[in-house]
Amino acid sequence: MRGRSIIEVVAVFLGSYVVGWLLLEDLVRAEVALLGWSYVSGALLILVPVAILRLTGRDFKRYGLTMEGWKQGLGVGMKCYLVRFVPLGTLLVMHVLGYGYKEPLASTVIAVGEAAAIYVFLRWIGGKPLVEGGARADLAVMAGLLLMPVAVGYALNRLSLQVVSTVAWQFLFSGFGEEIRYRGYYQSRVNEEFGRPWRLMGVSFGPGLLVSSALFALSHSLNTFNPFRGRLELAWGWALFTFFGGVFFGLVREKTGSVVAPGVAHGLPDAVGEALAKMFGMW
Repeated sequence: MRGRSIIEVVAVFLGSYVVGWLLLEDLVRAEVALLGWSYVSGALLILVPVAILRLTGRDFKRYGLTMEGWKQGLGVGMKCYLVRFVPLGTLLVMHVLGYGYKEPLASTVIAVGEAAAIYVFLRWIGGKPLVEGGARADLAVMAGLLLMPVAVGYALNRLSLQVVSTVAWQFLFSGFGEEIRYRGYYQSRVNEEFGRPWRLMGVSFGPGLLVSSALFALSHSLNTFNPFRGRLELAWGWALFTFFGGVFFGLVREKTGSVVAPGVAHGLPDAVGEALAKMFGMW
C-alpha cells in the first residue's frame, strides 16, 4: 500500500504522545521540578526508534545511525553550529524587544531567521564535497563550549543542578535524541518508500524531509497540550519556526548521511544557549 511509511511514522509519533500523556505526566513533572527536564522522555526519543529498527531488522546505517564518516559529520556540525547563530540572533532580538518566542510576531521573525539559516547552509556547505577536518580540534572546541556555562556559573556563583542538567539534556536529548527520532527514523523511513527525487543547491531530498519537519513542528506545538489533563492549548507559533528548523537539520542529515552533524548542530547551541538563559533567568 502506497504511503505505508507515512502511516507508520505518524502512528509511532501519536502513540508516543498518548503513552506520555496517560502514563508519564506525573513522572515528567517531578523530573522537571528537580532537574529542569525529563530524562525519561528524552531517553525514549532514542530508545523507541532503536527498538523499532532492531525488531524489524532494518539497517541502522540507512537510518543515519552510523559513526562511519563521523569526522566529516563533526566538522559539518561545527560549521552548522555557527550558522545556527542566524535564527538564534533573531530570537534574542525579539526577547530584548519584549516578545516571547511563542508570540505570532516573534515566531514569524524567528522563522525568517531559520529560512535564512537554510540558505546560508546550502550556499556554504550544500553543494561542496565533504572533507575530513581536524576532528581533535573540533572535539576540543565542542567540549570547551559545553563546559563554558558550567565555568561561568561557577565563577559568578550561579551554578546549579538545573544549569548542569540543561547542558547535558539539551546536548544529548534535544540534540542527538531528537535527531535520531526525527531525522534518523522518521525522515529515513519515508525516504525508504519515496526516495529523494528532489535536489536543491547540491542536496538531494524527498518527502521524508517534509514529513519529519512537520512532525517536528507538531511536537513543539504539543508541548502545551494534554487532552487527558484538560490542557488544550496548541503552541502554533512555536511550531512555525521549528518547522523551518526541522528543514535545516533534515538537509544537514541528507548532506552527510548520518545524524552526527545535525546532532551537533542542534544540541550544541541549545545546550549552551539554554543553560546561559536559565542561569540568568531569561526564560
